[in-house]
Amino acid sequence: MPYQKPETYYAEVASYYDDDARDFEQRYKENPVLRKIRTSFRSETEQYPFRNVLEIGCGPGFDVCYFAGRYPGSMVYALDVSPEMIRLTQQNARSLGYDNVKTGTGSVEDVPRLFPDQKFDLVYVFFGGLNTVFNLETAAREIASFCTDDATLVLTFVNRFYITEIPLWLVKGRFDKAFERIFKRWRGYSDQRKIPSRVLSHGDIKRAFYPHFNITAKRGYSIFYPAWYRSHLLPGLGDFSEKLWKLDRLMSRTPLWNIGEYSLYVMKRPATS
Repeated sequence: MPYQKPETYYAEVASYYDDDARDFEQRYKENPVLRKIRTSFRSETEQYPFRNVLEIGCGPGFDVCYFAGRYPGSMVYALDVSPEMIRLTQQNARSLGYDNVKTGTGSVEDVPRLFPDQKFDLVYVFFGGLNTVFNLETAAREIASFCTDDATLVLTFVNRFYITEIPLWLVKGRFDKAFERIFKRWRGYSDQRKIPSRVLSHGDIKRAFYPHFNITAKRGYSIFYPAWYRSHLLPGLGDFSEKLWKLDRLMSRTPLWNIGEYSLYVMKRPATS
């Protein structure tokens, strides 16, 4: 096995995102698809009140700062395996004067050490942060251990079955890219540098989080609307892109809801008798 220990695995993930942090913020600002999807993720998350919220995989702190500023009476905790991403989060929160932010460098398994005895009533993960955990079942148990009994999870994942993307790669003659997710060979978006990660099916996620949490709502993204790495298509689509966005929303009510780039899950603890 290439990764016999979580420490080795997470060290490589951290190294990848430390390097990625150099121009991460600028790339985000220049990408209208990322901005639109992030706005939707936030809107879905804000339906659930919280006093203590944890973001897993916070990156440079876009959402940490958003929630800290919008909800000054609540505490926003942030976790990332990349020291450089945490440095950027701290820098951005300080520059905005937010004193309701606490950060920690580490993986999901490190939360009890980083934030001792802290319980969270909301945990969110945007853009597939849990796709890079060492073991999803272990991560789910850890999350359950530091959540309140009435906690809500809003988790997004990179999908294994991104069916509508396959023909786009086939047209380019990239058979490797067309089917790498299905055959579990996907290791991130870059051809130059791979990241330890895995794409996940609905079954994978449901098995990992049951019986700790039940899925209460779900939504698919970039089924027909372009994925973030195809934002260059937007100018050519014009107003039609909004129709594709609405079509994705409609598709989320069908059995084909999770054949796009991302799936969003809302989870709650099972009801106790």
